[in-house]
Amino acid sequence: MLRFSLVCNVFAVDAMDMPYLNANLDSLDAPNFRKGCNYAAAGSTILPATATSFCPFSFGVQVNQFLHFKARVLELRTGKGGKKLDKYLPADDYFQKGLYMFDIGQNDIAGAFYSKTLDQILASIPAILSEFESGVQQLG
Repeated sequence: MLRFSLVCNVFAVDAMDMPYLNANLDSLDAPNFRKGCNYAAAGSTILPATATSFCPFSFGVQVNQFLHFKARVLELRTGKGGKKLDKYLPADDYFQKGLYMFDIGQNDIAGAFYSKTLDQILASIPAILSEFESGVQQLG
């Protein structure tokens, strides 16, 4: 199940002649993070993944991946030879000035329609919103 929004984003990135965004500092090539990074995962949810989840990369996991990325970037930039990485890594102030976009939560609701009643789905919305709020607060 590939979310339509991910497909649209790929076409939009191509149309604007922008680079695809990588999320992994340890990838095989030399990724450039000066324009951002991407933690989108098709099928992810806001609520923590369970054994039956389609995707193990829930919002909390993605937040933790970003926090690790940020800490590692700041570590690399202040370490010996950090200047050599300037063309690949964002400047320190990019994290404060950055535009953060979230497109998540549809799978929490859509997936619930397969196994829950409407009342159960509606009752789960406060937990979904609370989990989202918690994740966003961790980023601040």
